[in-house]
Amino acid sequence: MDDPMDFMNYELKYVKTEGGLGWFSCLPAKDTQVMEAVQYLQNHPNDDFMHKYLLDLLGESDEHELEKLIDEGKRGNFLLLASTYEASVLFTKFHYLQKKFEDVDVPNLTNYTPSIYIKWALDKNYLSRRFWMRVFSDNIYGHRPLPSLEDIEFPVPPSLNLQNASEAGKKVVHIRDVWSKSSRTSLNTGTSLRIVPPKETVKKALDTLAAHNVLTAWETRTESSLSPYGLERVWNVDVKVSIGRNNLRLRGSQKSYGKGLKIHQARASYLMETVERCSAFSSFCHGQAIGYKKEFNLVKSSYTDLRHKGLNVLDPNTIGLEIPYENQELYWIVADQMDKNGSHKIYVPAQFVFLFCNLDEISLTTGITSNGLASGNTMDEAKLHALLEYIERDSEKIGFWSQERCFLLETEEPAVGDILSSCKKKGIHIQFLDMTPDFGVPCYKAFVKTITGGILKGCGAHLDGKIAAVRALTELAYPYPYWCGSIPAPKEIKTAYYEELPNYSSGNVSQDLDTLERLLIMNNFHPIYVDLTRKDLDIPVVKVIIPGLEMMPVLDRFSNFNERLFINYLKTLKSKRTGEKGNV
Repeated sequence: MDDPMDFMNYELKYVKTEGGLGWFSCLPAKDTQVMEAVQYLQNHPNDDFMHKYLLDLLGESDEHELEKLIDEGKRGNFLLLASTYEASVLFTKFHYLQKKFEDVDVPNLTNYTPSIYIKWALDKNYLSRRFWMRVFSDNIYGHRPLPSLEDIEFPVPPSLNLQNASEAGKKVVHIRDVWSKSSRTSLNTGTSLRIVPPKETVKKALDTLAAHNVLTAWETRTESSLSPYGLERVWNVDVKVSIGRNNLRLRGSQKSYGKGLKIHQARASYLMETVERCSAFSSFCHGQAIGYKKEFNLVKSSYTDLRHKGLNVLDPNTIGLEIPYENQELYWIVADQMDKNGSHKIYVPAQFVFLFCNLDEISLTTGITSNGLASGNTMDEAKLHALLEYIERDSEKIGFWSQERCFLLETEEPAVGDILSSCKKKGIHIQFLDMTPDFGVPCYKAFVKTITGGILKGCGAHLDGKIAAVRALTELAYPYPYWCGSIPAPKEIKTAYYEELPNYSSGNVSQDLDTLERLLIMNNFHPIYVDLTRKDLDIPVVKVIIPGLEMMPVLDRFSNFNERLFINYLKTLKSKRTGEKGNV
């Protein structure tokens, strides 16, 4: 790569954990002031790390300082002007300053930023979107009842073709119609379904990560969840990017968590999470992603140009973007997509695949998460877990809370029963929400309502409903004994029995993967796989993208209208009127 002196050095810093996701910032290693950041961006306009850092600096300014910067931008510094307009949109204290842009060609400012914020603010449905996303997020994350159609401020968006989408929903293929062709059933009652025993997984992953100096510090116990065993460990990040005008180095640390009913399950969990996250941080040089068993050559082009060359290309607008993609040039890599005839090549945006991917291009989102990223003892195992996570995150994002879909869980299984009974004695009242999608893959949210009204939750999906429920339970972020007290469940809540939860698992990883792939394809969801197995680690890792399902797992103010979301809203209102109880 280039001389290190030519690189902009960044440090990866932890910001917060919210909604079950960790949030990080990439900060310049050297103290950088506003105008220094602006000057740097003049030569590196698509450096997303520096751009977000600049916005954070502007957010820390007072109103008088920002007004002066707006005036400075109006004197011909369009990059600064665009950034100050973004600040007026993003930070409430600056909203009133948008009036200073009345004499500015604001749409033109989109040419001076790599971010989506200006386009988001200019969207004709801006106010309606913010209203609906607030209503939906209050329900999903705060368990506030959904308002009826008669009580809403904005109508259901007329641009959504809910009639056609609803008709398509009636043709859904349920997993029992696919699974019924197999006579095998799962006897697995753990938190996962893996080919290799956890102890063997631990040995291989630990030896491999240690040999390549990935791990740092020591393994520690954590009580951040209800899992009987919770472990965490810090590991190193160090990647370089030399693509186009971007020459940078990102260093820092990440922390991986592992949870399980047994100590070896928790240890395998955090080690394999480390493998998958480490594999998704990539260095780029000479037009390639570096260090993978499969070679990734970057192709810079627009969607239509690639299509005109006769190539199969993922349309970014099929994965629920916050702002529509408008055929800008991007960096693309080759992946594999499944259909009823097998696998075929498809080009996908590199920024959808790699974590903290900062290439010389615009950003299509506010930030890509690790959704759909998984490791495994085999590639089939990695794919199965990636698909299940993607389904889980999709189900949570469009799965509304309603009391009719909630239940308590009872069981005679000792390990699970001990967690539930122990929590009950301590005043921790655990409820479950059935988030199972229309195609029937069991998906549940375990939650606790705190005495202050907050919602703590954990989610899980699996072909075996028992495993899905245990995953949700052990993911529940309730840091007992440091945070006590919760609100009991309503007296009218129903009870479900752990042993009777639906089970469509064969007990065989490859067979379950085949079942899940066929189910998705029959419902017109065609999984895309990117093999991220590294040469040095040589442990299978995959990133999955499923067009038609939600890639962006968090519902927030930037989220866009979604036909499936509104259909579920209408279904939830109907089930509340009719008393429909859900799947369990």
